[in-house]
Formats: sequence, C-alpha cells, structure tokens
Amino acid sequence: MHPRNPYRIPPDFKELALKFPEFRKHAKQKLSGKIEIDFKDAAAVRALSTVLLKRDFNLEVELPPDRLVPTLPLRINYLLWVEDLLQSAKPATEQLVHGIDIGTGACCIYPILAARMKGWHFTATETDEVNFKCSMDTVERNCLQTHVTVIKVPAESMLCGNIDTTKQYDFTMCNPPFFDSDSFGPKSRSEKRPLPMCPKSGGSASATEIAVKGGEVKFIENLIKECHDLKLCVRLFTTMVGHKSSLVPIKALLKEAGACSLNETEFCQGRTTRWGLAWTFCDNIELANPPQSQRKTHAKGPPPLNYSISRERWSSKGEFSVACVLLKSVELLNSLKMEIRKVKEKKDRKAVEFIAKENTWSNQRRRQREEKRIANQGFEQPELKKAKIDAATPEQQSNHKFCLKGLMLVEETDENFISLQLQWIEGGLGRESMNQILQYMKNHLFEK
Repeated sequence: MHPRNPYRIPPDFKELALKFPEFRKHAKQKLSGKIEIDFKDAAAVRALSTVLLKRDFNLEVELPPDRLVPTLPLRINYLLWVEDLLQSAKPATEQLVHGIDIGTGACCIYPILAARMKGWHFTATETDEVNFKCSMDTVERNCLQTHVTVIKVPAESMLCGNIDTTKQYDFTMCNPPFFDSDSFGPKSRSEKRPLPMCPKSGGSASATEIAVKGGEVKFIENLIKECHDLKLCVRLFTTMVGHKSSLVPIKALLKEAGACSLNETEFCQGRTTRWGLAWTFCDNIELANPPQSQRKTHAKGPPPLNYSISRERWSSKGEFSVACVLLKSVELLNSLKMEIRKVKEKKDRKAVEFIAKENTWSNQRRRQREEKRIANQGFEQPELKKAKIDAATPEQQSNHKFCLKGLMLVEETDENFISLQLQWIEGGLGRESMNQILQYMKNHLFEK
C-alpha cells in the first residue's frame, strides 16, 4: 500500500459500529471480541465505504445497490500514484491540476476524493444512465460543482468528442472492465448464461461495469488509439489493469503507438492486487518510477515485528496503558535521533511514523561502551566509525532526506497485554533494520 495511504492502518470497526448505525448492523463480534464484517457481502462493503467517506473526507455518498462499490484503499492508492507522477512531470510552479476520469462510476469516486484531498479539478465521463445520475447527485450534494464536471457520453467513444480539446489536461484515469464478456457464455444449450464474477471485495455490480467484449486488453487498446489523437492536449495517460497477464500485450501496444515513456506500478491492498500503467506522448516528460514504486520486490513490505508487553512486567514502569507505552517508546526513538510524526490517535491503539536521517541504531552496545570510555578519560570524542550494515544505497545517496522510514503501532490486545509493532516502510535493510531498533528498545525498556 502507498506510504501516504491513510488506510495503511485498517479502520477500527468497533469505533465505526458505535458511531454509525448503518454500519453497525453489518458488524459481527467474534468470541475474541474483535469486530469484523463479511467482505463478500455487498451491503456490508457498501456501508463501510459510505461511512469512511463520511468520517474521513466529509463526503455524503449514496451508492446504488446494483452498481460497483468503490473500496477506498485501492482508489486512494491510484490517486497517490498519479500525484507522484505529476510531481516528477509537472513544474512545481503550476498549481492547478485538471484530470479526466473515464467511466467515473456510480458516485464519481476518484474526482470527489481528489477534489476533497488535493483540490484537483476533474472532467468525469460516464455512459451508464444510472451511474451518471448518481454521480451528478453526489457532486451536487457535496457542493463540488466548481471542481468536478460530470458528462454523459456515448459508449462508442472514451475521449474523442467528449472533452474540450482547446484545454490542457494533466492526466487521465480509467478503471476499465477487467473481464471478457464473451468468456461467460453458456457451455451448453441447457445452461443459463452466468454473470461475470464480481471482485472479491467490490460488492455488487452491473455486467457492463466489469465485463466488455475483448476484455481489458481490447478496451485499453481502443483507449490508446484515442489517446494518440489527443496527445497535444493531455500530458499523461493512466489506466488500472486487473490481470497481470494483460501487462505485456498492453505495453507492446503502447510501444507500437509511439509512447515516449512508460511507467508501471503495483497496487497492493489486503488480498487484492491491481496494476497501474502510465504513458505519455510528450518527448519532454520522463516517467521515471516514483520513490514508492521503485522497490517492486518490497511492494507489500516485510511483515511487522511484534513484541508483546505484559502488565506484570510493566509494573515498575508506571501506568499500564497504550499512551504510557507509546510515550516511553517515542522517547527511545528520540534518543536515536528519529523524527516522529503522528499517524493515528485512538484510546486502545496509537501509531507514529518515524524517520531517521542517519543510521543511529547499528552496534548500539559498542557505541555506548566507546562513549563511556571516552567520558571516563575526558578526551574529545572522535567520530564513530560508520556501521557497515544498513549502508546507504545509491538511491539514498542521491536523496539525503532520509535513511530509514518505519511505523510503530502500540495496541491493547487485552487487559493484560499491549502489543508493540514495528513496520518497515522504506530505506535501510528492511526487516533487519527493524530488528535492531526493536532490540534496542527492548534492552532499554526492561534491562536498565
């Protein structure tokens, strides 16, 4: 998941159930006390998306029961990736951003999120009458008419004839139907024609939203042809891809069409993986991978390190609470010269992001012995030899803003235990760096 995605830490379903009655009726409590919902239940996913849009973005949205339900982590991943591309391709002096959303869906999800989060302007197109009316209502209900324009367009064209070619647009977005409608025909005359499969966590959908003749490869091929004709008024073109097997033929089509530069990324959220492709016909734009997209092998990141703290062991440290454990843990990170940024604040779960501009965690015991020896001798302390482990990569040497980024989550698991988790985000040597930092924290919390 993108490092700036607010749902990297999953929402607290218990809090949502207490606050929103429309979500509460879909929430189920397990024997352990944990609150869950059934992600295969379209109504439950619809309720979750609706209350998160209301709570986190002040967006009032009504989703029709027979249309695709937008899941927020994936949509925000896509928007943040586009933002990364724009930062590398668009001069910083230009403030106004204007995008095109091809097939905006039932609630105009990308434009309303981008308008609320980033202040972007959008032209949103839609062929389906139900989706068009719902998107118009959504924009008007949230008073976003100055930022979002919804247009009803014919199904035969995605861009040509649907946008004002006298204007300059920064990018296009598209979430195409992933499946081939011809693949769902009956195997015999006695069988009924089955509907295409819905995404596992996407809720209900109309057949036209998730299936098209020729599948996503044919759909994007037609899009590429139209993009070529509009290369003078659109800087970047992007699309989501639902099947990894589609990437090779689509990239071949882009090269054949004369795209000057390509960019590929992977969107990982929960158990769902999608891909993003971006291209441009402008020879002065280089779509180099943004920092978040460069480590493909670490796209999902290593699993977090977990350390369980018992009430009995913490008794000499003061109050046994999430706030107290977080406070003392942050003090230790500060001692390692870490920059701390708050991420989430809840009574039973708190998280912070920490950033190190240099390696201060390697060989801590050796460092402390050396500092003590020098203090006893009264000599001026020489510069310590840099540790070999976690040496800066060539990429980090070219970007001195940080050496390591991580996330610390402190959560109450039950009345007698509090969990301390360290999650690697970027830099250093991943899990090995987190191991060293966690060991340092354990030593100082309980061995001193």
